[in-house]
Amino acid sequence: MMRRKRMLEHLDEDIREHLDRETQDNIDRGMSPEDAHYAAQRKFGNVARIKEQTHAVWSIVWLEQFLQDLRFGARTLWRSPGLTVAAISAIALGVGINVGIFSVLNGMALRLLPVPRAQEIISVNQIFHFHGQGNRSTHNNSGWFSYSEYLEYRDHNDVFSGVVAYEPYLEATLADGDVRQILGTAASCNYFDVLTEHPAQGRGFVDSDCATAGAHAVVVVSDELWRGRFAADPSLVGKKIVLNRTAYTVVGIARPEFTGTEPIPSTFWVPVTMQEALEPGQNRLADDNMSWLAMLGRTRPGVTMEEIRANLGVIAGRIDQRHPGRTTSLAIHTATFFSSPEEREFLIPVASVILAAFALVLLIACANVTNLLLARAAVRQREIALRLSLGAGRGRLVRQLLTESLLLSLAGGALGSVVALWSFIRVTRFVVNHLPHDVPPYALNVAPNLHVLVYALLLTLFAGVAFGLAPALRSSRPDLNSSMQGASTSYKRSGRWLLNTLVGSQVAVCMVLLVSAGLLLRGLYYAQTVDPGFAIKGVATTFLDLGKQGYDQPHATQFMMRFRERLRGLPGVVEVAQAESAPLSHDFFENHFTLPGHADQLGIEYNHVSPTYFLLTDIPIVRGRNFTAEEKHDAPGIIVTESTARRLWPGQDPLGKTLGESSGREHVVIGVAKDAQVSHLGQRDASYLYFPAGPEDDSPSYVLVRYATGFGDVAKSIRAAARSIDPNVSIDVTRLEDYLEVWRAPSRIVTGISGTLGILALLLCSIGVYGMVSYSVNRSVREIGIRMALGASKAEVMRHVLWQALRPVLIGGTVGVVLCGVVSGVLSSMMFGLGAHDPIAFVSVPLFLLAVASVATFIPARRAMQVDPIAALRCE
Repeated sequence: MMRRKRMLEHLDEDIREHLDRETQDNIDRGMSPEDAHYAAQRKFGNVARIKEQTHAVWSIVWLEQFLQDLRFGARTLWRSPGLTVAAISAIALGVGINVGIFSVLNGMALRLLPVPRAQEIISVNQIFHFHGQGNRSTHNNSGWFSYSEYLEYRDHNDVFSGVVAYEPYLEATLADGDVRQILGTAASCNYFDVLTEHPAQGRGFVDSDCATAGAHAVVVVSDELWRGRFAADPSLVGKKIVLNRTAYTVVGIARPEFTGTEPIPSTFWVPVTMQEALEPGQNRLADDNMSWLAMLGRTRPGVTMEEIRANLGVIAGRIDQRHPGRTTSLAIHTATFFSSPEEREFLIPVASVILAAFALVLLIACANVTNLLLARAAVRQREIALRLSLGAGRGRLVRQLLTESLLLSLAGGALGSVVALWSFIRVTRFVVNHLPHDVPPYALNVAPNLHVLVYALLLTLFAGVAFGLAPALRSSRPDLNSSMQGASTSYKRSGRWLLNTLVGSQVAVCMVLLVSAGLLLRGLYYAQTVDPGFAIKGVATTFLDLGKQGYDQPHATQFMMRFRERLRGLPGVVEVAQAESAPLSHDFFENHFTLPGHADQLGIEYNHVSPTYFLLTDIPIVRGRNFTAEEKHDAPGIIVTESTARRLWPGQDPLGKTLGESSGREHVVIGVAKDAQVSHLGQRDASYLYFPAGPEDDSPSYVLVRYATGFGDVAKSIRAAARSIDPNVSIDVTRLEDYLEVWRAPSRIVTGISGTLGILALLLCSIGVYGMVSYSVNRSVREIGIRMALGASKAEVMRHVLWQALRPVLIGGTVGVVLCGVVSGVLSSMMFGLGAHDPIAFVSVPLFLLAVASVATFIPARRAMQVDPIAALRCE
């Protein structure tokens, strides 16, 4: 390709020399010079054809033709700057927003762990199948391993160079002046060695650190904790820090890039044998039937996934023999932040819905560009007809037109991807930094990698083919006679049907996005104004899990008694109450209950509360009585909500009725409380039970404080009261209103995303309708001229054009409303009690879209009224 000119010159010289020799031979045989020359040419054959055949042997013909198509396509698009800018902008918008959201999902589910040679790290999870009465205890994730199971896999596998186990999300109280809760990881002592993640300072764990349970209190701290809490103290390694009342020697400081192997960053790592020291009273190391340790392995060189599954499957079968009635299968994947089956079961449907929603915007953009290319093809009819008349094949012409489409798509995709990746990095960082108070930060890396770049390229190529194929096929079969004469044929039925279908599809998709946004916006407004059924303002909440701060049960009970007494004596405090779960706190407790004489088990949520709970939250007892101070945790009396009473004992007096617990205990209804949305916002009529609180509920539990002064002063006093009892206790005080904001936050984010998609879809849809009507008017000039020449008034022409334009809009809108009826069911969890088929959203949004489409239709339709019948007929 690079030496083509020189090779052609050599070919010409060779052909000339050959003809000269042949001519000279003919002259030597007695021919005249002129006859000898013609004879040599006849013998040699067609020079031009031989040059073409030789050139075809030298070069890759399809590649050369493709480069020719690229150059011609670039020149053609350069001569149509308006269309080019409009098409590139639409594709940049559609591709960019999809690439941006994929980069976020990639950072969550597809990006490998932030460790060296991450492709060698394999995540292993268990899936249990029980036959009979078998069961499994679970802490965090049902697919994880017990400590003994981990040792079995570590010591008897033949496919891993090392296997690690760890317990993430381990809460600990760091006592160093200002006490606070931090999250860390209890890991096997080969954790850092197997991950080849060596600390920036000091060392990781060694085998002796795990030799004896609870004997080696060493810790590796994160770079963020070292810099933030210890002011980057260069001498921290070797010093001691206090975690849950136990002194740990700092042996290492992790690299800044390493935050652990879970999406929530870890701030410290301790040996797994220190688990009970961090969580007193919970010796998980000795429990062979508890899932609490995640497991990762680093593969040996040359080992395949099939070999890993076969080898580990044998070990799983050997372990199952010690647990009759249980069969275990293994889920084995290359490790990411979301590798376990439980996480994938949640993430994949959510990711599919999100990608599908963003793909709708890309489809609208493709439909818009298709309209533009169809309009442009009408202008190029004579050029295309001339090419076909000169012998160009239809396939060659389609390839040329598709090349132009791919040029547009690649330019738009590149522009959109660059802008999206730059902006989504900043948007994601902003969202993570502004998550609600109770939501931990996530270590999301949304920077582009190979997955994102491949996705962007494939999506761009798909868009180029999607919006370019129909115009290319349609343009490559014109009416040659009329096209060569330069006549603009009237609007054909097939062309009108194609444009109408495209516009109707855009409107239907736009309707789905707009109605979804409208429903979510209505649900968010409802959440802002809904009355949850209890007093939410002027209440401070304090959550205390003293067991995770080194307290045993007797000391926790004593602490809570003294704490509540001191709170009642604080200035500005009106009432103090205790509850196992604060209203709307996302702490849910459920058990199975049975009615006398019925075998069916009913899953009902419950709460353990003190007698002052109902007074503090202003939830009235409408029948019966409240708990008394003497009723403890094991008292038989319970209070049910009105909805629970109606559901369990319809038409009967619930007082005195009994309800059996799964453990066999029976409870008697002593009171009926008014319905309130204390568990899930928007579910006022959910079944709910109240039990009396007692010493067993002192840890963990919430303490609710109603105050009459400012929140800041009360929060400060509450912290001071707790630390006057124990200076090393970690306590967090929030407003009860903040829990309501946590419920609203996901809806607010989803509403914002949906609203943005709806606005973009509306903009693209409006442009599409405008382009379709403009194209229709331009193609129907002769038809309009004939109508007006036969006596049609301008108003009649306007009505005709508007009806032709609005008909696909109405059909598409109707289809969109029907689709919205299906989609709204998916959004019901974000509606907070608002109906999934809210009439306001289903009526106002279609009317709004129809109004916008009417404006977009009216502007080009006015041009039809200005058509001069004489000029329209003369142009033919």
